[in-house]
Amino acid sequence: MSKADWRRILFDQKYLDTYLADFTQERTSQEVDFVVKTARLTPQDRILDLACGHGRHSIELAKRGFTVVGLDYSEPFIEKAKADAKEAEVNVEFVQGDMKQLPFKGEFDVVLMLFTAFGYFDDETNQKVLEEISRSLKPGGRFLIDVISGEAYSRRFSKDNIRETSSNLLKIPRTAEIDGKQIDEIEWYDPEKQLIHTHRGWIDNEEKKEHDYYIRIYTVQQYKDMLSKASFKFKELWGDFQGNPHDTNGNFRTIILAEK
Repeated sequence: MSKADWRRILFDQKYLDTYLADFTQERTSQEVDFVVKTARLTPQDRILDLACGHGRHSIELAKRGFTVVGLDYSEPFIEKAKADAKEAEVNVEFVQGDMKQLPFKGEFDVVLMLFTAFGYFDDETNQKVLEEISRSLKPGGRFLIDVISGEAYSRRFSKDNIRETSSNLLKIPRTAEIDGKQIDEIEWYDPEKQLIHTHRGWIDNEEKKEHDYYIRIYTVQQYKDMLSKASFKFKELWGDFQGNPHDTNGNFRTIILAEK
């Protein structure tokens, strides 16, 4: 599978069927509580939920009276988001699109990018995504991004890895259970490129299924530099959705609030 097409192949109905059980209403509500507080949302704000997935945050925000547009690359995700919004009897505008070419200019007070939806591309293209986000915001607009912690993941790989002879990459194999399915997972990490390649395989109704995905991770200082280049001011930093300080208590998130 090529790196170029993995987003289209990964984010389909099979992905939803496998991971939907993890996205409980309780979890979504707690995350949105944090978002409302830290992004300082107001009823007047127009919000873009970028890489919205199947719309769980968008719909929860709409339930609370906020005006939300959800955009995602995956057509199956957008279709499910529309169906779930209809079932919840809330109004959310869901759009299929690409974060590299956003169809907005100065339209939003807030852009949200949650659940590690950043880092899919090379450094230059990831920088372009931040510039697209900046262009979509009004002057003074806020940007809240939630990603895996580059510091924590680099430390984890340096401690727990096996070095694969064929590729000379750091590797961590593991097995997990998600929604009753045994998932065999291998993560490879290239420290020079700061690139994680994850392969997951499982058996579903006697059918073997597998997928790969790639995420480039960054340190907080790298995010500060990238955000500055995209005309953002770094404002605040957390390490999880409970509001704990970054890189403490074993947390694995980097959550940043920036302002245009």
